[in-house]
Amino acid sequence: MAKISDKGLIVRKVGMTRMVDADGKLIPVTLLKVEEQKVTKILTQEKNGYQGFQVGFFKKSEKNLTKADVNRLRKDSIEENFARFREFRTPEQFSVELGTAMTAEQFKEVAAVDVTGITKGRGFQGAVKRWNASIGRMTHGSRFHRRPGSLGQCTTPGRVYKNKHQPGHMGVVARTVKNVRVMDVDTENNLIAIKGSVPGHREGLLEIRPTNKK
Repeated sequence: MAKISDKGLIVRKVGMTRMVDADGKLIPVTLLKVEEQKVTKILTQEKNGYQGFQVGFFKKSEKNLTKADVNRLRKDSIEENFARFREFRTPEQFSVELGTAMTAEQFKEVAAVDVTGITKGRGFQGAVKRWNASIGRMTHGSRFHRRPGSLGQCTTPGRVYKNKHQPGHMGVVARTVKNVRVMDVDTENNLIAIKGSVPGHREGLLEIRPTNKK
């Protein structure tokens, strides 16, 4: 049976600060506030085709929820009005009762995590910033300092292939950073401090789970 300490959480990005490690060095850390959430569904191989669990979070007034969500929550004796739900898959059957609250306490013994979030929006960007393309020479009358360069071919095939690195919208995509070290877990304030930066803006919602890297 999978343990609750092996599973994921929904957290809100508070911001960045610094901590002093055992060697007296200043380490940049990101503070993650664990959202109020409970287990709202157990996923099984027989019924769903995979194993895991679902958590409900982001409470709203009951009048703003769908009737289906209200009925499902009340059927499982969950009084909170959760408006959003997220699934976490597990390699083994999840052995926790419905309505179990998920807190920072469950990550007390976790050394490193994988963090998934939506990156900040950067607007319309050129090929150099968006794809880290090389720039042209900056002297001798060059007119291609930061242009993307040649994209197509000659008569054959006479077109530009898909997925060429061109200017366009940058950001607002899902990204995961793996094997991020957990620096501290504050169970009293439901906070988790992890080393370095993570995707997303302040107050944005993220998913964290124990890393699968060894």
